[in-house]
Order: sequence, then structure tokens, then C-alpha cells
Amino acid sequence: MPLVVHFLNVGRGDCTIIQFPLPSGRIGIVDIDALKSFDPDTEAELVQAYIESAGYLATKAFLPGTELALTKEFIRRKEAELTNPIQYFDSHIGPANAVFRLIITHPDMDHMTGIADLYHGKTLLNLWHIGPHDYNLGETTDQEWAKSPYAKDDWETYKALRYSSNSPKSLVMRQGHTGDYWTEDGIELWAPTAELVDLSVERNQANIASMLLKVSYKGRVVVLGGDATADETWAKVYPHIDMKGVDVLKASHHGRKTGYYWPAVKEMQPWLTITSVGEKAYDATENYRRYSAYTVSLRDSGNIRITIDDDGTLFYPSEIEEHWKPKKD
Repeated sequence: MPLVVHFLNVGRGDCTIIQFPLPSGRIGIVDIDALKSFDPDTEAELVQAYIESAGYLATKAFLPGTELALTKEFIRRKEAELTNPIQYFDSHIGPANAVFRLIITHPDMDHMTGIADLYHGKTLLNLWHIGPHDYNLGETTDQEWAKSPYAKDDWETYKALRYSSNSPKSLVMRQGHTGDYWTEDGIELWAPTAELVDLSVERNQANIASMLLKVSYKGRVVVLGGDATADETWAKVYPHIDMKGVDVLKASHHGRKTGYYWPAVKEMQPWLTITSVGEKAYDATENYRRYSAYTVSLRDSGNIRITIDDDGTLFYPSEIEEHWKPKKD
């Protein structure tokens, strides 16, 4: 049985589903976002690109006065293309399968929207998280929740599960932590360190304490960057970790410049860097292209399934070749 990593196109946040190889055959989910919507900046950029397209201009000329209706319908179609992680899990993994470990890299709502439905609808055996800190979410009022696109129930569920002792078992994770189960599954934690967690609490910025995860199988390496920050998270851990030989990198902070730390990316030299950033002003794709053989955005390609076979052969959907960008010379 191979290692299969499903990178999902969820819109605002992140979700990666991992099917670990035998003998464990375990299922892991790294973050969840079931909102199926775009943030305002991404929506504005999608609309701008659409109104500059030949199809929009032709339709507008044929049906003047329909501009607003056309852009609303366009966004509705684009949001319909986004993936609901629970529905994807049921279709591609199997509705009866247990989630052995749910990993919430850090407590931001775009990384845990849908956790309540997941908890009530699936068997969750373990929850990995970074600790009991609420950050800015602890200060959110009921009025702010009502105006937010996110559900307070997801936040309350996450807070409760942090203290769960069984189904799921709550595990606070730090760099260097080991255990038979995750060692067997080839998981290594690069971050956070205790110092990074302290700094994140001091600054009230959860991203600083985001988990960085390395998954290895048969000589291949996948790195999941969470929302790790360049100036704090990556800069802290980079000097102490061998980062060479990465095959697939899920870029930190969706591929934004705030998560791009060039010394680490230069050392990793990923074959493929996967992003999901929507805002051009913050997009670090051109930076990643300096050191990655290819870069691709989930916004363009849709979901990406990477398979690493038992002999180390890496398979990917050929359709992503239509959307990826080669390394810049």
C-alpha cells in the first residue's frame, strides 16, 4: 500500500488528507476548512480577472446591464468548484474509516472550520495541537461571530477537544517529540519549539507557533508548512534541521510572502511547491520558482493527489501540468 497525500482546494484555508502506507494504513487529516468560500481579496481578484476575459466582454456586449449578475454567477460557479473535505473523505477514503490523527497546525478558523461536523460524524482517535492558547479568537464576541463567515461551534469544539483524554486523545506537539505511531508513519515535527510557542503568545500571533511537518516514505519527502512565518518560525528552526531533498512542499501560509523563507526553500529545492494563495500582492509564487522545479496553485489545478509507491516512485495527476510553472532560470 502506497503513501497517498490529498491536497484539497478548499478556498480560504487548508486541508490535506494523508493515507499512510501499511503496516499502519492509518488516516490523517492536517487542518480542515469546509467553508467553501473565498476571502474578499481573493474574490475581488477573481472578479477582476473575469471582467477582463473575452467571455465576459462578449456576454456583456450582448446583454448590457447584466454586469453585476454575471460577476455574482461567476463567483457562485467558482465557489461550487471548491472542495468540502468531509464529502471528499467519504468519496475517496470511505465514510466508515476512522481518522487516526487530526492535526490542527494552529488555531485559526480557516484551518479548523468543519471540525464540529468531523467530530460528530467520524471516529477521531487523536488530536494534535499546539496547546491551550486561544490567541485573538478568545476575545471574539458573539456579535463578531454572527458577522463572521465562521461558526462559533467549530471554535467551541476545538477548545473542548484540546482537553479530551479519549476519542480523540489530545496531544500537545513540539519539535522533537517522537512516538511509535508517528515514527512508524514517517512523521517528523520541525516546529513549533517551546520558544516559538512562548513568542506566539507574547505577540498574540498563532501563526508563529504553527506546526511544520515532514512526512517521509521510501526516500521521498513531503513537507507541510502550515501557516509558519518566515521571520519567526522558519528562521528559528532552519539552522538546526537538515532540509535537503524535499519532493513536495505545501507552502506556508498558503504561499504568501509572509511564509516564504528563502534559505529553507533553497536548501529544500522542492520538485513541486503547492500554493493556494489568492491575493496577488501577497503571492510568493515567483519567489518559490527560483528553487522549485515546478509550482502550482490549487486555485488553478483543483485537488492534487500525490502517490508514493512502495518502490519510491512518485505519481501525480498529469492534469496539473496544464497549470504548473517551471523553475525560473
